[in-house]
Amino acid sequence: MKVYPECLPCFLRQVLNVCKVAGIERGESISILRDVSKFLYKELNPEKSPGHNATLIHRLFKEKTGVSDPYKELKEKYNVIALKLETHLRESVFEKAEDKLSVAIRLAALGNVIDFGVPDPFNLEEEVRNFFKTPFAYFDVAILERFLVPGKTVLYVADNAGEIVFDKFLMEELKKAGLKVVLAVRGGPILNDATVEDALKTGAADIADELITTGKDFIGVDFEFVSQEFKEHWDRALFVISKGQANFETLDGIDSKDIFFILKAKCNPVAEELRCNRGDLVFLYNKRLLEMKDEEN
Repeated sequence: MKVYPECLPCFLRQVLNVCKVAGIERGESISILRDVSKFLYKELNPEKSPGHNATLIHRLFKEKTGVSDPYKELKEKYNVIALKLETHLRESVFEKAEDKLSVAIRLAALGNVIDFGVPDPFNLEEEVRNFFKTPFAYFDVAILERFLVPGKTVLYVADNAGEIVFDKFLMEELKKAGLKVVLAVRGGPILNDATVEDALKTGAADIADELITTGKDFIGVDFEFVSQEFKEHWDRALFVISKGQANFETLDGIDSKDIFFILKAKCNPVAEELRCNRGDLVFLYNKRLLEMKDEEN
């Protein structure tokens, strides 16, 4: 996915939000936003993904402020909230479900509402109450079932802190199907993305057969920057589960790997790329999306 015009004001809103979260005073915030505006004018690469450009912008913020993890406290807060909800969801929803795989996918998608990098506010408790009312634009569970081959490996690329708690249900179901689950988190703090610390604190690392990182503090997955370890696991995996918008933005268009995208379409550009409506939940096989785009052309 490439940059849309709507992405530019979103980049500025992200930086303004992170300045507020980090407690940056007004004068310095204006200075940072001016530097970001210069970046957008001179260095933005519209042929790259929004995640690629946003990473460079957030690194600029870190360099100017010396604040390496501005969302640390909020990440910890939502890990705690999500862990409390996990117990409730297991007892009231998951354990009672006949089709646990489908419910696990829904729970993984539900968790994607926890995102401080987009402009819309969210209410996690409200999302849980409306759990079964939220429509899916795509729900490719029948295709996923073809990939549940015992002994094979799935690379599960996580998205946000807090959200990673909801991924535990699906990882458990993949393991029950006999798959080896390799969980990949960010290699360093960026926005509210899950890191090794979040995977350990939430118990997600205990479910995975192996925990790795993408290599650096990069938003999404960019193969110019990922670690050799990640590349090797990517190549060995039978298929990939990709959580969230940033991973979709950076992995959209890849046809050399079987990828299942799980996310909530939180902005118009992503919804347009997914051929769905803003606010829809999505569980979509990448090659099905590529076929739709080819038909349009």
